Amino acid sequence: MNKRITILLFLLLGLISVQTSFSQSTQYDLIMKELTQEQKTLLQKEKEMIKSNREALKKSLTKEQLRILTDKSVDLSKRRVMLLKSFTKQQRTLVKRQEERLRVTRERFKKSLTDNQRKILKDRVERSRRDRKKPRGN
Repeated sequence: MNKRITILLFLLLGLISVQTSFSQSTQYDLIMKELTQEQKTLLQKEKEMIKSNREALKKSLTKEQLRILTDKSVDLSKRRVMLLKSFTKQQRTLVKRQEERLRVTRERFKKSLTDNQRKILKDRVERSRRDRKKPRGN
């Protein structure tokens, strides 16, 4: 159970950070042009829900949990483990519900894509991955 919660938190944090950095790129704008209004609305609603849930989780953190998060003497992975161990049942439930909601939204979004949209998104993701692997500054 604890391992599952750890995975859920990593997924949640990963999605949030990926979404944040992704939304700041021009790739995001290009992909959004390919989506229908319904698809855009679905993504926008989910983005707002993620923000809301992130704020709810932040507000629920105790002083000790905040101390764990800001303790730079411990590496990030250990801080995450410590934080997860300190979560209350309510906090675990919040994270679990958010992960389930993201999974359902992802599935709905995937089902709504046309073959052409799938191909375009796949090509752009692959291009983005290749670009990230290229050495910088050369």
